[in-house]
Amino acid sequence: MNYIPFYVVLTLATLMVCMFLIWRDSKKHGLNAILKGASSFGFMVLGLVSAYSNQTFTLPVLFFLIGLTASIFGDLFLAWRDVKNENETMALYSGFISFSIAQVFYILAIAFYFGFSWWSIVIGLGLALMVVLGERLLKLDFGKMRIMVAVYAVLLMTTLGSAIMAIALSGYSLFALLVLLGAIMFAASDLILSFIYFRKDGGHPSLVYFNLATYYIAQILIASALMFI
Repeated sequence: MNYIPFYVVLTLATLMVCMFLIWRDSKKHGLNAILKGASSFGFMVLGLVSAYSNQTFTLPVLFFLIGLTASIFGDLFLAWRDVKNENETMALYSGFISFSIAQVFYILAIAFYFGFSWWSIVIGLGLALMVVLGERLLKLDFGKMRIMVAVYAVLLMTTLGSAIMAIALSGYSLFALLVLLGAIMFAASDLILSFIYFRKDGGHPSLVYFNLATYYIAQILIASALMFI
């Protein structure tokens, strides 16, 4: 197996994310959107190269690639939201829907590859319930987005639950480990994002960088996992 294309694209995707984090300017929404889109395109290309290098184009791989693609749209919608125009609410809903679709396909990918486990849903519902019930404790205000947040939390945490069960079912394979780490980072990223979007003070400015860093690490890990499936 030729690992060179994988490591080249992995390096380029990582560098693109680093450039985005370094050059990001809160006052230049257009530039941010371009850099964000390029960074997201990077993890999509990494997923494609991983699958191609591994010569693996099974249904689970296709589902992972669809999830990565849906995430790109989610990134662009949220970048559009940051411009704060008259369509801010629509952009936010569109972002949530796109990422919900991504989580659905990640769940399907894991289930088709490792087998379905009801424990994935139990874990997902339990963790999602903690997030929703922790709204006031964490001084968050989901407002009109409460139902959408609850639905997304269930999907996000079910992805994490599925990844946890995948580890148990696979005997700790490298593929399952990368997927699990990606799911953990994804959950951490969205928890941080909730402080940015749903707290009146918007949280500390540094949270944006932690949110972006954990998010792109998550997607790069998931895309890289396809190299070792």
